[in-house]
Amino acid sequence: MSAEDRGGMSVALTCKDMAKSVAFYRDTLGFQVKESWPDENAPMWCNMVLRGQSVMLGAAMDPSKVGEMCAHEPAELPLFQKIAEQFENNAPGAGVSFYLEVEDVDVYDKEIRSRGAMPTRDEPKTQFYGIRECLVDDPDGYRLIFYTAVAMQSCQSCGMPLTDAQPGQMYCGHCTDESGHLRPYEHIFEGTVQGYFMSMQKMERAEAEESAKEHLAKMPAWTGR
Repeated sequence: MSAEDRGGMSVALTCKDMAKSVAFYRDTLGFQVKESWPDENAPMWCNMVLRGQSVMLGAAMDPSKVGEMCAHEPAELPLFQKIAEQFENNAPGAGVSFYLEVEDVDVYDKEIRSRGAMPTRDEPKTQFYGIRECLVDDPDGYRLIFYTAVAMQSCQSCGMPLTDAQPGQMYCGHCTDESGHLRPYEHIFEGTVQGYFMSMQKMERAEAEESAKEHLAKMPAWTGR
């Protein structure tokens, strides 16, 4: 991997069909082939880069040939034998997702669809944690989540409008501490009871507490509490 690509995200994925995977990342998703081994025409390994984010692809090993590959390093044989057998006997992409940032996810979604990609949703989705995302499964089942940080319209903790929010910002100043971290539920609850329901809605304490519980239960930050 070149030095200029070391600052971004880097992952290494094992592929059943290298030619198919290289073509998918390069021609469909728009990645650039930066390095390859032993050569770019028939690589066993290559480094694919998108906006400084590196996805390295490596050919799956045939379990019956691992001994040949480790002939000069016999101590490595047990490790790579196990890896080869596990990959051959399991779905390689199950439960694996990778986040990759793009400049404008809606534009990117249209671009890759025009090149034959089939994202899992009809259009990108805005998530409460401040990103808008497009999901694509690669030929081996690895899930790629391409995203762009977006400005949220309301606090995901208390529901107050977020004025002048930065892309990716989830919470308002009332709900975060000096370091920008979300304050404990008890702090948010008390502020909602007194600051909103009692002060602004003129409710008595008991009614305000019930209303605050009901309100906060609908907020993404406290779902399931």
